[in-house]
Amino acid sequence: MNPRRKNILDEDGNRRPVRGLLLTILGILPLVFSGCGSWPQARLDAYLGQQPAHDLSRFAGLPGVVQAGLVVFNDTTAPDSAPKLSDASFEALTEHVQQQLMHAVPLKVVRVIHSPNPGASPPQFTTVLQWARDQHVDYLVMVVLSSSEIEVPERLPWRGSTLGAIGRGLLLGYRAENLALAELALIDVRAGHVLARVEGNAWASLERLDVPLESNVYPVVRRNLEDPAIYPEKEEDAHDVMRAVAGNDAVNQAVMRLKEAWGQS
Repeated sequence: MNPRRKNILDEDGNRRPVRGLLLTILGILPLVFSGCGSWPQARLDAYLGQQPAHDLSRFAGLPGVVQAGLVVFNDTTAPDSAPKLSDASFEALTEHVQQQLMHAVPLKVVRVIHSPNPGASPPQFTTVLQWARDQHVDYLVMVVLSSSEIEVPERLPWRGSTLGAIGRGLLLGYRAENLALAELALIDVRAGHVLARVEGNAWASLERLDVPLESNVYPVVRRNLEDPAIYPEKEEDAHDVMRAVAGNDAVNQAVMRLKEAWGQS
């Protein structure tokens, strides 16, 4: 044992390294905070309809590198849905999905299909299949991003969430949290059935002042305690940045789970 490492007593009277306890606490905090809101309900069935349970053995029939189309929906049709992403953020998210897929699984996105009526009611599964056929792709990756959001009044440290900042005074502000769900389906267009479906969850928070001031620390978007904070350049873009951060992280988790399913086939 390192004699210079400090220890404290746990509930059982055993000594625990301070560093280990801190890591435990830091790991719990995001779970506590994300419990303030409720995760959005799954929306993928509204697009796919009733589909039979997917069989991982279907992956065995895939070509070495799947040439696929990609369609991404930012679903805001649920009653408690957060507002949609800005056009710029949605375009960046679509590009992010494409890059993540091509790095994680043997799949190449050859067509990006844009919904004719973004934000409208979910299209029928047969309609989506026809879009893919019109683009001459045999496989399609469908991604549905949805999220819920809360915002509550908060007293914020005037110099940000740094050690000792609270003792220097508090400012009136708001804390928002976006809970994002990314659902992903890999579809065999020719056969008209779903090969795999996975999902990913993520959250991001936004701290902003009640009265915008010249500040180097607000507004600020946080995703977890390991990644650095993000500082939106404009106050009016802050909520959109929070939603984009949560959406991108949810996509990362969904793609990771697709990779795991692909590897199990």
